Amino acid sequence: MTATGRFAGRVALVCGPGDGVSRATALAFAREGAAVLVAGPDGERLAGTALLVRDAGGQAASVVADVVRDGSDAAARMVAAAVERFGVPDFVCNDASVTGPRDPGPGTGTGRVEVDWAAAFAAHLTGLFTAMRHELAPMTALGRGVIVNTVRATACTERLIGPGAYAGYAAALATLTATAAHESAALGVRISLAGSRTGSGSGSGSGSDEELAEQVLLLCADEND
Repeated sequence: MTATGRFAGRVALVCGPGDGVSRATALAFAREGAAVLVAGPDGERLAGTALLVRDAGGQAASVVADVVRDGSDAAARMVAAAVERFGVPDFVCNDASVTGPRDPGPGTGTGRVEVDWAAAFAAHLTGLFTAMRHELAPMTALGRGVIVNTVRATACTERLIGPGAYAGYAAALATLTATAAHESAALGVRISLAGSRTGSGSGSGSGSDEELAEQVLLLCADEND
C-alpha cells in the first residue's frame, strides 16, 4: 500500500458482500492510498477484507450494515461509520455483481424461485437505491464525490439466483444509475455503472474481480489523478 498513490488522503466506502468484487475494489483503493471502509451484511468477510488491507499497510475498517434487512437504518449507519472513522467519502462503490444461489435445489418448486426472484431485487435494486440515498447526502453537501455501482453483464458467478432475475435487476440497475447520474450531476457528484454492457457502464463485464475493480477506480479518477 502507498501513502502517495493517486487517491492518497481520500476516503472510499465499499459496500458489498466483503469478498469477490468488493474485496478486490477495497484492496485496489488502498493500493492507491485511500482509506477504506467496507460495509455489508457479512461481518466475518468484511473483517477479513479490512485485515487484508491493514496487513498490506493500508487503512481500513469494517461495519456490518444489512440494507436489505434493516433498510435506511443500515444505510445511514454505514455512511456515518465512514464519516466518523475517516471523513466524508470521496468515492463509493456499491457492489451488486454477486447474488444468491444459482440453483435453489431439488424439490423447492416454483415458490422457491419466486422467493429468490424477490430476494434478488430487494438486495440489488431496492437495497442499492436505499444505500445511494444516504451516500449522496454528505457528498452533495460538499458538492463533490463519485459513486460507482457494479454489476456483471452476464451470469458469470457461482452465486446467481437465476439468469432471469439477474438480467432483470441488472437492466433496472443500469437505468437507476443513469437516472441518478443525471439528477446528481448539477450537485457535483458523478455516478457511473461499471461492468455492464447495459446502460451507461464501461467495459465488457465479463472480466475478473480485479479487472472490474480497476474499472471502478478508472471511473473514480479525474484528470488530476
